[in-house]
Amino acid sequence: MISIIALLMTVLAPATVTELSIVPAGARTEVVIRVDAGVQTRDFMMDDGRLVLDFEGAETRGARWDRINRGGVRGLRVAQFQPGIARVVIELVQPLEYEVTRESNAVRVSFPNPAGEFAPWTSGGQLADAAASRSVSQQAPQQRQQTTRPEPARAGTMTRPQRPLGQPITVTFDQVPVPDVLASFAAISGRSIIPSPDVRGTLITAEIVNQPWDVALEAILEANNLRLRELASGVLIVETGRASALRTETEPLESQQFVIQYISADSLQAAISGLLSDQGKVSINRASNAILVTDTRSALDRIAPMVEQLDVRTAQVNISARIAFVNRTQLEALGVAYDLKDSRGTQLRGLATNVADLDGDGIISPGESTDDDLILLGGNSIAALGNANNRVNQPTLQLAISLVLGRHTLISFIEALRTVNLTDVQAAPVVTTLDHRTARVQVGQETPVRVVDLGAQTAGPGAPRSTIEYKQTGVILNVTPHVTGNMVMLEIQAERSQVAPGQSDAGVVFETSNAQTQVLVENGETAVIAGLTETQRIEQRSGIPILMDLPVLGNLFRRTQQEEIQRDLLIMVTPHIVRD
Repeated sequence: MISIIALLMTVLAPATVTELSIVPAGARTEVVIRVDAGVQTRDFMMDDGRLVLDFEGAETRGARWDRINRGGVRGLRVAQFQPGIARVVIELVQPLEYEVTRESNAVRVSFPNPAGEFAPWTSGGQLADAAASRSVSQQAPQQRQQTTRPEPARAGTMTRPQRPLGQPITVTFDQVPVPDVLASFAAISGRSIIPSPDVRGTLITAEIVNQPWDVALEAILEANNLRLRELASGVLIVETGRASALRTETEPLESQQFVIQYISADSLQAAISGLLSDQGKVSINRASNAILVTDTRSALDRIAPMVEQLDVRTAQVNISARIAFVNRTQLEALGVAYDLKDSRGTQLRGLATNVADLDGDGIISPGESTDDDLILLGGNSIAALGNANNRVNQPTLQLAISLVLGRHTLISFIEALRTVNLTDVQAAPVVTTLDHRTARVQVGQETPVRVVDLGAQTAGPGAPRSTIEYKQTGVILNVTPHVTGNMVMLEIQAERSQVAPGQSDAGVVFETSNAQTQVLVENGETAVIAGLTETQRIEQRSGIPILMDLPVLGNLFRRTQQEEIQRDLLIMVTPHIVRD
């Protein structure tokens, strides 16, 4: 509600905010707000460090000063809050204890200075000029314009992305001198715009239809090779492009530090370097994640808004991954081994112990046995072995058959084996990463690889030098999220690798399977990577020549071993956007 006192003071004798200034006062800072009549004030501090003062019974035109950065004051704003109430907002670097002192034609706000020494600052006559411009009714000569009542003026740089656009206007200039054109824009915007001496003879011809005044002014100046420069007080100066370039070359250098909060300072170095003048330089302080820029004030004014736009908090993504590695091995082996022995003659050491008539009495006594081969050179005798050296390793079934044929004994062994191995290894890593940053997960090991440099001679002529390099193997997953609204685009790189013995003098080889894809999923939806399956089949046969190749009967004279190895890799990735 608007107080009755404020309404009465506005109707009878409205006051006007005429000037704002910032001055040092020892270890404190004072913000002086001057008015041309007595007013009543009320004040309060907001949590984010904004100090608000309302002047009852006062009028003002809006104005704004950003990046003042003096004595703990970031910026100032003044606007007509309500009819009869003018509001001044002091943007502090942090909430501070303050004191308000009221004088006849001024209000002083005092608070501790957290920033050290600084030069005084003042808005000059900008507010007074803006107030006086309300009574201007005549337009500049030789121009025809149609416009509505202008909106409150805004001080500061005229960079459109930083603030709302100005009041739309329709205006036509036909060979109008620059001072008259600038006077028209000053009346429309409430800003103080001054032409430099070298542009006074320039004539402007332009037609603007329903465009914001600041956009129109920039377009007119750009078309005539003119430049707009803003002083710290908020006054705008128009000069030629050549004068602007010469002034930049002779402009003294200043240093300004930008403390980066949300991203790496190194990532901004390239962008800032593109905005520097020929004299400027930039350095990175990684300890404090800050950027120190030394350049002209105009270059620093270009860099500051760019840093503010890039140093923004990005979303975080929590990535839940499930990695399943399944290894199935199946082995089947079947074989028949034979041993034919002559009890009194030739015998081969094989499947069974050799027995013989060692004393020649014609009787095989107990203990007459040997593990050596026996060859009878005189008389008729025969012995044989079949598949004795190709036995099934660790068989699960053995069947022995003995057949006596006169003085010969035929011993047969049937062996069978079937083995199935199943290995299931699962990992469920969870990692949180920033938007557009890569998260890496590895489940495996680092394998040392010996590298020999034959060209290096360290110990003597021809002595090679060897070094050890480590190769990462196992399951490796790289995920880069890109948040788009409530969806996440994932760049996924999956790899499975393992070490295998090499078939040459290289030592080892690395068997690798990898997949790379991009997928767009909803927040909390799962993306699956499958198809990384490898199947290896090995079949080995050995047996008695010719006999092993007989149809059907060949199975009795050979050993068959079949092995199948199948490896499967399944990766599931689920992103969750971390909300503030």
